[in-house]
This record gives sequence, structure tokens and C-alpha cells, in this order.
Amino acid sequence: MAQLTRSEILKRWQASESCSGENLANLDLSNESLSGIDLSETDLSGANLSNSDLTDANLNDANLSGANLSGAMLHRTYLVGSNLTDANLEAANLRGAFLSGSLLCSTNFKRADLRRATLGCPKCEVPGPFGSLTSFENANLEEAIFGEIKLKGTVLLGANLENAYLYEVDLSETVYRATDLEGAIIKKGRN
Repeated sequence: MAQLTRSEILKRWQASESCSGENLANLDLSNESLSGIDLSETDLSGANLSNSDLTDANLNDANLSGANLSGAMLHRTYLVGSNLTDANLEAANLRGAFLSGSLLCSTNFKRADLRRATLGCPKCEVPGPFGSLTSFENANLEEAIFGEIKLKGTVLLGANLENAYLYEVDLSETVYRATDLEGAIIKKGRN
């Protein structure tokens, strides 16, 4: 499959056409306004989406491994089942984003805004204990929902978890201070 160019992506977006399933690996889409674009099942590995506006976009099942999304606007964006291995989302705005079932391994969420975001999935375990850490350092996770996930190799130091809902979350291999969990709502299953 031939790779689309930046200008072809912008033309499709302006015409409200889907880019689903396309090969956009290593493409530079930084600083673009792509609000509402359909990039589901797209290969965006190594792509530069820094400072782009992807508000309300569909990135379900997209391959974003190694992608740069630092400073990106991902407000209410769907990232369900996406591969975010080695992705950089530092200082990105993911308020209200849906990341259920996403692969988070060595993902950088430092200083990201994840207020009211949804993360986790049943029988999903973040791979790579220590050595491939996923970092939520100093991230805003206020009112975020973490459901049924083992946060293995994850750093929560300095994260704001005020009113975050942690349902059946295994923190046994997570780096955090007790004070980082203050204000979080922690619920265990019916075991």
C-alpha cells in the first residue's frame, strides 16, 4: 500500500474523508489541525504529530508505536486498542480520551492532562517490568477511570489522582508514594 503524503491527508480531512487503514508511518503531521479525522487502524508508527489538534479524532486500533504526540490536543479522542509503545505524549491534552485496551509500554505521559480519561481493560497487563517504564509523572489524572488493569512498570510520582477511579487496579509493581494516591477512589472486585 502506498503511503499518503501530508497534503493528501489534509485534503481528505478537509473533505471529511476517512484515512482509516492507511500507511502513515514516519509522516510529519506536526502542528496540523486534524480535529475529527478518522485514523482508525492506521499505521502511524514513528509519525510526528507533536502540537497537532486531534480533538474528537478516531485513532482506534492505530499503531502509534514510537510516535511523537508531545503537546498534541487529543481532547475526547478515541485510542481504544491502539499501540502506544514508546510513544511520547508528554504535555499532551488527553482530557476525556478513551484509551481502553491500549498497549502502554514505555509510553511517556509526563505532565499530560488526562482528566476524565478512561484507561484499562480486563485481562490486560502493561508489559515490561522496570526497564520499559510507562510514566505518568506529574500528569493530571483527576477523575480519570482506570479499570481492571495491572499497572506493571508504571510511574505515578507526582501525578494528580484526585477523584480518579481505580477499579480492580493492581499497583503492586507501580512506582508511587502513598501521597500520590490521596484523593483516589480505590475499589476492589467482589472476590
